[in-house]
Amino acid sequence: MSMGRARAWWMPASIAVALAMLVSPSLDAAITRNAGKYGTMIGWMVQGLPPWNLYAPTIAWDAHNQSWWNEIVRQAQVAGFGWLAADAWGQRIIDDTILRGDPAELLPLLTAIDTNGGTMKVALFDDTTSEVLRKNFARGHGSGLSPKFDLADRDGTGEGGYAYFYDQQWKRFFQTIPDRYRLKINDRPVIFMWLYTPAWYEHPENFHTMIDTLRGWTKRDFGFDPFVIPEGSWLLADPAFVPDASYEWFNPPVFATLKQYNSIRIGHAVPGYDCHLCIPPAPGPLIDRQDGRTYRAALDAVAPGSDLVLVEGLVNAEENALLLETPTWHSLYLDITRWYVTNIP
Repeated sequence: MSMGRARAWWMPASIAVALAMLVSPSLDAAITRNAGKYGTMIGWMVQGLPPWNLYAPTIAWDAHNQSWWNEIVRQAQVAGFGWLAADAWGQRIIDDTILRGDPAELLPLLTAIDTNGGTMKVALFDDTTSEVLRKNFARGHGSGLSPKFDLADRDGTGEGGYAYFYDQQWKRFFQTIPDRYRLKINDRPVIFMWLYTPAWYEHPENFHTMIDTLRGWTKRDFGFDPFVIPEGSWLLADPAFVPDASYEWFNPPVFATLKQYNSIRIGHAVPGYDCHLCIPPAPGPLIDRQDGRTYRAALDAVAPGSDLVLVEGLVNAEENALLLETPTWHSLYLDITRWYVTNIP
């Protein structure tokens, strides 16, 4: 099963090539970090390269093997990334070919970090597709995104349940990732939340209630208040929601965004994206790499003004958004990243 990462699959594509989305700051929120400002997504859901992969990495693609994790972290460090955002899909209750990404499966990542010097930090990236899929599978609706997830249903008596976010996602991540590995802002572990779309969720005005509840459970179980960074669509869907910061996902042909919220500026960049063969649907969106010029333009647009830069695509080989070494471009994208990390820290 392939779930597209580009917003354009269910939202109108923007006509811009770069987007600066600024929200007036409501607080003076200078930040401190325990890692550099550049980080990248890491996912382990896909166990082999699907037919629509166009750029096979030089490493064997199998997250069951420790060598895969070791090499992923090594290349992340070659690029100069200071942290990884683990694209977590919650407790695995569906077989590997449909849904993977359980935060409890991240122990090999910790081993890989230690093998590569022990400096890399890890944030949780809560993929909000997963809560809908897992709820529907558990309710006997199959493995699709319908019916919608009801954010007004805290206890899961209907088509909701906050446990899908907390017990099967946030809690499992913090139980698996010890404190010394966690990316922190202002000494609080970071959680990114993926986007909202009305095709997946009902009663989005309750999102802030759910996040407040999840924060309370995290304080109860782990003794800290996480630093929550949602995609900007949640703020539009729930105006009462006041997160710690926010970011904007790419939307082809847009390949870079910069969003300011609470005086915190988060850039988002993608080196390229090609899902014209991906399913569902087909054809999917395309962002031409232009031999690295697209990625340089993206980092030119967001790196100087960002407190954090989240790069999509360290391991997204299934959607041809990867930065890893390949026989096609060798280490080009790692080298580009390293230049920006070094020169625009």
